[in-house]
Amino acid sequence: MRRRVAFGPGMVFLAALVLAIGGQAFAAMPTFETKKITDNVYVYRYQFHQAMFVVTPDGVIATDPIGLLRPQAVTTYIDEIRKITQAPIRYLVYSHHHYDHISGGKPFKDAGATIIAHRNAKAHLEQLKNPDVVMPDLVVDDRATLTLGGTRLDLIYTGRNHSDNNLVMLLPKEKLIFVVDFLPIEQVMFRNGPDGFIPDWFDSIDRVLALDWDQMIPGHPGPGGRLGTKDDARAHKQYSSSHNLG
Repeated sequence: MRRRVAFGPGMVFLAALVLAIGGQAFAAMPTFETKKITDNVYVYRYQFHQAMFVVTPDGVIATDPIGLLRPQAVTTYIDEIRKITQAPIRYLVYSHHHYDHISGGKPFKDAGATIIAHRNAKAHLEQLKNPDVVMPDLVVDDRATLTLGGTRLDLIYTGRNHSDNNLVMLLPKEKLIFVVDFLPIEQVMFRNGPDGFIPDWFDSIDRVLALDWDQMIPGHPGPGGRLGTKDDARAHKQYSSSHNLG
């Protein structure tokens, strides 16, 4: 039987505790940094959040503005893109509707970006009406493909997990994926959140594993800032299921 996970006050304390520990662990890191992963793919990190952006001759595909309560994270993000290219920012893709990842997209919209999200994400945002979140212009159902400047980016919905609208972003040529929150590296996320779904979550991980990729960019940095592998994904699923973290 599919069940939606309940949200309890104990998890609020646990989330605060984990975030506090995470804050201490990353206190020595620079506030932000940008890393080049391939010739055209970069990871932008601001504090404990990460976004991926793709640079092509015809423009830039950016993801998650990560600007919740910190507008400087968004302006810094755009500044980091501009250090690499003056090409227009054509697209901004939301990984899912949670504010810590998609707040603050207005500077991208003002720069001319078309904003894309899963259809369910747009439905949630229309109900929530957060003034700091720019509404998507285009929506994705199960799958869509962006092609820009010779680069292909697949937007794939693998089912319910950490939310009912997470999009996995796959670069087939580079064999890279960007996965936010539901598949961390050597960490345990909060399955007891208000809109997590078990056992769908594990089915979603299986669908990610079935895709053709070698390296994974997570929405939060893994140990040492490294990228993930399929072995990390398998280990996460095994640990979560064996410890009954649903």
